[in-house]
Amino acid sequence: MSPGTRGLAIGFADVVAAAGRLDGRVRRTPVIALDRLGLLAKCESFQAVGAFKIRGATNAVLGLDPRGVVTSSSGNHGLALAAAAAAAGIPAVVVMPDNATAHKREAVARLGAEVLTSPPETEARNRVAAAAAEERGLTLVPAYDHPLVIAGQGTCGLEIAEQVGDAATVVVPLGGGGLLAGVATALRERCASALRIVGVEPEDGDDTVRSRQAGRRVTIPAPQTICDGARNTSPGELTFPIVEALVDDVISVTDAEVVAAMAALAAAGLVAEPTGALAVAGALRHGVRAASGGPTVCVVSGRNIAPAEHARLLLGAIRG
Repeated sequence: MSPGTRGLAIGFADVVAAAGRLDGRVRRTPVIALDRLGLLAKCESFQAVGAFKIRGATNAVLGLDPRGVVTSSSGNHGLALAAAAAAAGIPAVVVMPDNATAHKREAVARLGAEVLTSPPETEARNRVAAAAAEERGLTLVPAYDHPLVIAGQGTCGLEIAEQVGDAATVVVPLGGGGLLAGVATALRERCASALRIVGVEPEDGDDTVRSRQAGRRVTIPAPQTICDGARNTSPGELTFPIVEALVDDVISVTDAEVVAAMAALAAAGLVAEPTGALAVAGALRHGVRAASGGPTVCVVSGRNIAPAEHARLLLGAIRG
């Protein structure tokens, strides 16, 4: 890995190297117009595993060449790492919190990974994963706090720069910060300096909003948000400095606003899980599109939600 700019964990060269590794192994996802909303959607939900996480997981497996891997994940990173491990012919262990959805847990198991259960707090599940790595001789691949993972996610930003060269604003879902940090690293190099980059997290999982206010990483209680991919209790050690240096703003939205965004995406023909709809929810709540003066691109980061749960949430929004 090359040293990141300004002492950051990665630099633009790392994202370019990741793009070379991932060529032909992950999908170049489309950008489509959400005409009724006045937004553009970067459809990472169209990846083969249903989420952007396949970028970072595959880049890590290819870059590390491990004998086996382990991670802690609420679902999508575990799913992606299981798929990347299967493609490489190596074993995978995924530590999932006890509040992970059955839909994602079953999907990870179907790909051949062993699933272990842990308490929901970020530190607790990371301890279980670290113990499994030591006991079994596996390589730990964090969900977001690893240079190869961040760089892999950054390839999404490279594609946005190529697909929407005149973008004025890019809005990105935010959990641990791997996607936001990687996308920001790519976009700051490839796009005009006036480009605005915004991260969006749930109000009941606003660890990065609070950390930016405090000027340091802070820890919050285990979030209860429906956005299961953003239930982090603290920002990443590597991702937070990148977000601080390269991202213009981080905002939060309510679960009700997330469901409304899911409904708007469904009306446009896109299935999004709650975390995957965060960027659209943020753009709609905070009027990002109106203030930008140019195209606003929202990353729709994943679609992995049980059909019955998707229907339940949308029907509740309609009745409400």
